[in-house]
Amino acid sequence: MHISWQLIVLSLAYVGVLFIIAWHGDRNTSSFGGVRASRWVYPLSIGVYATSWTYYGAVGSAANHGWEFLPIYLGPILVFIFGWPIISKFNAVVKTHRIGSLADFMSARYGRSHPLAVLTTLVALLGTIPYIALQLKAVGQTFNIMAGSPTGTEPAIFDTAFFAAVFLTIFAILFGTRLPGQRRDSNRGMMIAIAFESVVKLVAFVLVGVFCTFELYDGFDNLFDLARQDPDVATVFSTDFSQWSLATQLVLASLAIICLPRQFHVTFVESPGEERYRNNARWFFPIYLLGFVIFVVPIAAAGLLKFGGLAPPDAFVLLLPMAFDNEPLAALAFLGGLSAATGMILVSTLALAIMVANELLLPLLFRSSSEELKARQDLSWIMVMVRRLCIVGIMALAWLYYQSATSERSLASIGLVAFVAAAQFAPALLGGLYWRQGNRYGALTGMLIGLVSWSVMLVIPEVSDGPLETLQPLLVLPVDPLTNGVLVSLGLNLFTYVFVSLTTTSRLVDRIQAATFVDVMPPSSKSGRYLKEDLRIDDLTTLASRFIGNDRARHIVETYVSDHQIQQLNEKDPAPAELIAAIESILAQEIGYTSARLVIRSASRGQRIHLGELVSLVDEASTLARQNQELLRKAIEHLSQGISVVDQNQKLVAWNKRYQELFNYPDELLVVGRPIADLFRYNAEKGIIGDFSTDEHIEQALQKRLDHLNRGSAYRRESVLSSGTTLEIIGEPMPNGGYVTSYSDISQYKEAESALRESEQAIRVYTDNVPAMIAYVDRDYRIQFINKAFERTMRVWREQVVGRPNKEIFTEAEYQARLPYLKRAFEGRRQRFEVSIDRAGEHREFEALYVPHRTDSGDVQGIFVLYQDVTDRNEAKRGLETANETLEARVDERTEELRAANDALEAENIRRAETEKALTEAMRATEDANLSKTRFLAAASHDLLQPLNAARLFTTSLAERAHTDEIRELTGHLEGALSSAESLISALLEISRLDAGALRAEPKAFAITELFSQLSQEFQLIAEQREITFHAKARDAVVHTDPKLLRRVLQNFLSNALRYTEPKGRVLFAIRTFGQDVRIEVWDSGIGMHPDDLPSIFDEFKRLSEGIQTEKKGLGLGLSISKRICDLLGLSLNVHSTPGVGSCFSVTLPRSELQPEALNKRSSQRGQTLSQPLTGRTVLVIDNDKDILVGMQSLLGGWGAEVVTGMTLNDAKEAVKARSAIQVALIDYHLDDDALGVDLIAVLRALRGDIECALITADRSEEMKKQAKELGATVLHKPLKPATLRSWITQRLRGKPLPPSA
Repeated sequence: MHISWQLIVLSLAYVGVLFIIAWHGDRNTSSFGGVRASRWVYPLSIGVYATSWTYYGAVGSAANHGWEFLPIYLGPILVFIFGWPIISKFNAVVKTHRIGSLADFMSARYGRSHPLAVLTTLVALLGTIPYIALQLKAVGQTFNIMAGSPTGTEPAIFDTAFFAAVFLTIFAILFGTRLPGQRRDSNRGMMIAIAFESVVKLVAFVLVGVFCTFELYDGFDNLFDLARQDPDVATVFSTDFSQWSLATQLVLASLAIICLPRQFHVTFVESPGEERYRNNARWFFPIYLLGFVIFVVPIAAAGLLKFGGLAPPDAFVLLLPMAFDNEPLAALAFLGGLSAATGMILVSTLALAIMVANELLLPLLFRSSSEELKARQDLSWIMVMVRRLCIVGIMALAWLYYQSATSERSLASIGLVAFVAAAQFAPALLGGLYWRQGNRYGALTGMLIGLVSWSVMLVIPEVSDGPLETLQPLLVLPVDPLTNGVLVSLGLNLFTYVFVSLTTTSRLVDRIQAATFVDVMPPSSKSGRYLKEDLRIDDLTTLASRFIGNDRARHIVETYVSDHQIQQLNEKDPAPAELIAAIESILAQEIGYTSARLVIRSASRGQRIHLGELVSLVDEASTLARQNQELLRKAIEHLSQGISVVDQNQKLVAWNKRYQELFNYPDELLVVGRPIADLFRYNAEKGIIGDFSTDEHIEQALQKRLDHLNRGSAYRRESVLSSGTTLEIIGEPMPNGGYVTSYSDISQYKEAESALRESEQAIRVYTDNVPAMIAYVDRDYRIQFINKAFERTMRVWREQVVGRPNKEIFTEAEYQARLPYLKRAFEGRRQRFEVSIDRAGEHREFEALYVPHRTDSGDVQGIFVLYQDVTDRNEAKRGLETANETLEARVDERTEELRAANDALEAENIRRAETEKALTEAMRATEDANLSKTRFLAAASHDLLQPLNAARLFTTSLAERAHTDEIRELTGHLEGALSSAESLISALLEISRLDAGALRAEPKAFAITELFSQLSQEFQLIAEQREITFHAKARDAVVHTDPKLLRRVLQNFLSNALRYTEPKGRVLFAIRTFGQDVRIEVWDSGIGMHPDDLPSIFDEFKRLSEGIQTEKKGLGLGLSISKRICDLLGLSLNVHSTPGVGSCFSVTLPRSELQPEALNKRSSQRGQTLSQPLTGRTVLVIDNDKDILVGMQSLLGGWGAEVVTGMTLNDAKEAVKARSAIQVALIDYHLDDDALGVDLIAVLRALRGDIECALITADRSEEMKKQAKELGATVLHKPLKPATLRSWITQRLRGKPLPPSA
């Protein structure tokens, strides 16, 4: 079945939008409430609850069972409206204890129980993997339906689930595990993307509902009336279902909003920090779900009316728009379902990955890891990599589960069973939030019992495809197995949790954690938290005096009485909330916040707890505190910095050995409770710090220090001791008062800093005296160093530039010109190029050098930049080029001298190479073979071109004398035949020159558009004559190569394209740029070539037999010549072709940074030639071929000239002596008796220096050209084109007077 590529593009585009939204969200530094729109991110992200099961399945459930779908939506709505205090308290606990996952909550609440966290993680995996697989199935089936499958289950359809899993894995890795520096487990970008998906799926569902209700039918009344009239459709209004089943689903849906790992993650872990933004969700999320509820029944009714029982009800949301050809709405409905599935998969995978990594893999890794790993301070990269591996593993498990579930009902049913597994967290979650006596043993045992009963009641029957007979006694109600399974598993779980918690003794840490969780109140309810406590004032003071002393407790009460202006305080009265808060604050400073809270709560519950029990409890807490203090002492002993801890009274409470060593304190001075003032006086008196002359100065400095400590603000400073040691002192205030201060010996760092500063100063002295611009650029393209020359040239100051990006220093054009070289330099390649800089009206040119700076490992960490001013050099160069243009003759002379010197050097190299005899003989044999070939082809070409030359002369003469159409047609055919023969011989000659290396390239920089425009104009006319559409697409670029040879290659491409393209076809001539490369392409819609024929198309005389039959067939040499030219120029020639479709020939050449030169445009002198006839002119023609003499006499005579002919040197001498009117001489190069035309021209020059001589030959050797140039003769190649000859004679005779004889 054909897959809709438009659907694939739509899906990829949607995923791309999600990537962009998440990327932008991660870079938005504001919090959830930082902008107005952010307050809606939280309630919308909770919309991840609406999965594809809800999006599609609710309609299917309504079509099959009527209102049975309602509990799926009703449960969360009731929880958010009436159970908001529970949601709010969960949020308060999570924020207070910085909970990062569901397993983290369980572990923290129940005494940091790692086994309970592991069990929670395993249950979450068991319950979520099938659910993720269900979403993958929905993605695959909906894609198949959109692609044409009526049910979405055909195996031949594209497996979209796999690619969806891959894309979602990448998304979760990029935006769920790449920001370890932010608040733990905060993934703002992903949450914004999830909120966006919630909007998409709601809008899509509502629009489908509106389409079904108001577009297909006339509103709800009309639709529902039609539905009630059809018994098969009226099931959508059915209420015939079990109340027990309805209650069970309602309970499951209510618990899901808290117990599902993904819902716990988005509702609590990812919730905003401010309560006012969380409160938006209380009303917005129920309204959001109501948007779905309103249109579930209308969509189900419309689907049944349209399809009857022929289509799956779960797919009505997609099939209805498709059935009525509403493709945009169908696409939007597909995206809504895709959003529902992908949102759930992303959040579930991330939540599971956090639990698996934190509770299973990381503890296992650190228990079994090496000491080196344990000693590392930065382990964030390990955490990130472990989480990423967990994401990949979880997604792979879900996809494998999806593949292994072959039954059509297995995924949906297992998904519902997995839903029940998540509900097993409910007793421990809710009990941990509200029941103080719940402990780890009850939670662990209850969850295990619940899991066992869940497996027996639901999992085993599902796997065995039916209820087991042995389970009949366990069915407590005569209802469906799901209801029995939920009641039994949750009932046993709850009973076990309560029973075991009541019958076991909780540890102290369990009771402390229970108090911190149960006593946490939402921000909105913190005021007046003690108003309901039953605690008398005398009980409160007695309790407080046990820990802080009677005097201090009385002082607190008296202060309260004075502040509130109370006349008389009755100690038997209930203690006011403010007094309780004050006592608790003081107790927290002595025994800790948790213990203080526990003592106050236990005494105020009215449980008549004996004071001895409270004292025992606090003694146990004190023991735990001492143990923690001992652990703290051992921990700080291993630090390389000195550490001291003082309390709110500025008394020393803890220190390490390094602290004592730095200040050389005696042992008797460092004792717990020692005022920090004593330590300062000791240091001042010993001269360790400062230089104080009197005790008064010491006391003044001491008081200044104490005042700073009392302010409770953090500080950082450096201090130099009398020993020369430099200390960095960092003080951090503690929450309850006091300071933790660290002392780091940074003497070596200071020495290195000083040496570095001196070294930098020395470097600046050197570089500032260099006339060239010097800079250093780091990997972020920021300039870290410049010298004085850089400042002067760029008109900037060093302080303005250092640390700023490169693009802010240069103009946009300058920066873009340098950017490619910067990138290549950071790839490790040295770059040299020329640039220009315009500052303050001054134009300067520089040669830039970028040198990569490598580390010891070979990585490039920066670039050394050198700009050498070459303005004067370039101006001199341009001046020289101008002088060369005006003194062309001198340049030619110098070129010949250089060529002679080069020839001499080559001869010298040959003589030196004679020592290698064998190699020399081989090279000589090869050269002889090439030379023989060249001479043979040259001679053959001369002999062949000689008669062709004569034939062309006769043909032209005949054409000019033709008076009838028949004769003109015959001469035209004859001219075409001669041209074909001439082209063949010329091509052979050109191939021989290329193979022999006689053809030399003359590269120069030029604008490719100039050559492109000339060729486009030429072949546009040819294409119009053949009724072929010709398109030319040019781009500006400067290249460096031989324009004449490149023109020959492109002419071959275009000629072949037009030759093998039939009328009404198309030919495209285009220039494309790829970075530093320029590619010229010729596309045609001709016959194309088979791939097997491509390797041989560059062979000589290779032509396609199936080519278009034109009036002028190809020779089969054009591509062979083009290949040789490209090899000579070092260009890349490529071809690809498809039979029956067409071909593309291209040549790739590099860009040039040089200044382009103008190409010489071929000017036509035709009009001038015709305007100046040869009447009255005398022309001497010398040739050893009588036919050519006759032809030339006929041709030139027809132009009005008097022709004098001859065959030898003597004939020429006699003619010149006898005819003084001779002004032009046309001499053949090869004459009889081995005579050469150049010798004859030399004689004519001696006799008459004013005769214009032309050497007519088929020889194209360099030696012949050199001889002709020395004599000042023009070379005209055979076969001679009459137009060329006439043009040359006209130019030479222009302005010359007629001879007297005329």
